[in-house]
Amino acid sequence: MSKHIIILAVPGVQLLDVSGPLDVFAEANQQRGREIYKLSIMAAGDQAVIPTSSGARMVADLSLHSPLPDAVDTFLVAGAPQLDEYLADQPLKEGIHRWSQHAKRFGSVCSGALLLASAGLLDGRRVTTHWSVAGKLTEDYPQVKVEADAIFIADGPLRTAAGVTSGLDLALNMVEEDLGRETALDVAAQLVMFFKRPGGQMQFSRHGQASVSGRSALQDVQRWVMNSLNYPHNVQSLALHMGISPRHLTRLFNQELRQSPAEWLEQQRVFHARQLLETGELAIKQIAAECGFSGVDILRRAFVRQLSVTPSQYQKHHIR
Repeated sequence: MSKHIIILAVPGVQLLDVSGPLDVFAEANQQRGREIYKLSIMAAGDQAVIPTSSGARMVADLSLHSPLPDAVDTFLVAGAPQLDEYLADQPLKEGIHRWSQHAKRFGSVCSGALLLASAGLLDGRRVTTHWSVAGKLTEDYPQVKVEADAIFIADGPLRTAAGVTSGLDLALNMVEEDLGRETALDVAAQLVMFFKRPGGQMQFSRHGQASVSGRSALQDVQRWVMNSLNYPHNVQSLALHMGISPRHLTRLFNQELRQSPAEWLEQQRVFHARQLLETGELAIKQIAAECGFSGVDILRRAFVRQLSVTPSQYQKHHIR
């Protein structure tokens, strides 16, 4: 009997959130020479034609209001750039809850995690979502254990993917669960994708890029640091620049930015290092000095902490 995979697509859905996972499962069918997976697109309402964020249109096979079939292997909720308008839709949330509870596995791709959370399905569970909405998921649903750097997470019957192309990674992982490593390797080879993507999703984010926030005094010290990242800044030098104690500075950073001065400083240095690595113009030793790291090893450890990859690994996949 085929494993029925259903992906819910709300109007304005990101096309790749749907088509990416479907292509992985379809390729698994090709590799095995039979229909292991039955694939369906689900509409949120009664309109079968679903507009996507790119302007392309998809045709749904069934609706959220359709009767529950005897068995559903996997029910996934795709993300959309303008998802906020759906988070208060009670019939939509009830439908998502009903189908998720009926499926053997359920989950989301990208910002679709917000819809699962609004339906009360993520409390107490480990999840990931697109880096740009991870903060909102954490703040609006404090009972959810958000792991913002993960590409995908499996927690019991729940499967969540970070963003857009990571839906392919999630689907490939489910193929490995169902059909074994060799079939998953064959699917990855045919689709020219990583079998296991190196690092986490934060290496692709622009989170932490040069910007200022908080009260004016904090913005002043942030601008000063970002214009002189090659200096050996630390908590004491920042506090001295502001004319306050290191303890007071730390309190301000935690209140206004929700992180310590040291964490913010490392984040800015790593972001600047990313920009320099992407150009390929400087050696890593030069980049470390340019960004205020005392040595290559310190730069490397900061990179692994922030992005889960080394500078060399990052440059290999991101050089312009």
